[in-house]
Amino acid sequence: ARFRGAGLVPFNPQAVLLKLDVKLRTPTPSRPSTANTTPWVSQTPSNLTEALSQTTLVRNRIARHQGSSPTPLFETVVALAKGTERLAHENTLLSAEVRTLQAANEALSKRRRAKKARVREGGALIVEDAQDIIAQEDVDEQVRRDVRAAGGSRREGQQSRRRCRICGKAGHNVRTCQEAVDISSSSDSF
Repeated sequence: ARFRGAGLVPFNPQAVLLKLDVKLRTPTPSRPSTANTTPWVSQTPSNLTEALSQTTLVRNRIARHQGSSPTPLFETVVALAKGTERLAHENTLLSAEVRTLQAANEALSKRRRAKKARVREGGALIVEDAQDIIAQEDVDEQVRRDVRAAGGSRREGQQSRRRCRICGKAGHNVRTCQEAVDISSSSDSF
């Protein structure tokens, strides 16, 4: 009975249209989301936030892609891949640097702890403590050798005092050497 009252059975489209309460109006244009009033520009991301924004842009463009040229879409994907690759490489380098610095800090703190372990008068000395002290002394000796070796190379770069070629003494040269004067005066007398 309801289908008949609506004009659907028997099929009567005119009766259906008469029963509809339609008010015609102009559709409003769709607005961009309020969170992103300015759309993200496709560029190579340099940090995590930009990479996430780039990912959102790529998703939106893929969702809106309807038969238009895919070139801008491919350029965006290439920029995203390039930025992600750069971030991955940077992350790898930073991780390696962190590991190196942690190892250096551990060695430094070990050295500092070893310096505090001193044999007290009348106290018992444990074998492990003695080994640590000996190891620390070896490390200190190696550091001293390295400093001496580095110091020796620094001295090579410095100028040494000039010496006389005749007598080998410092403080004068051939022109002012007394022995040269004595030698020349004795050769003149012949």
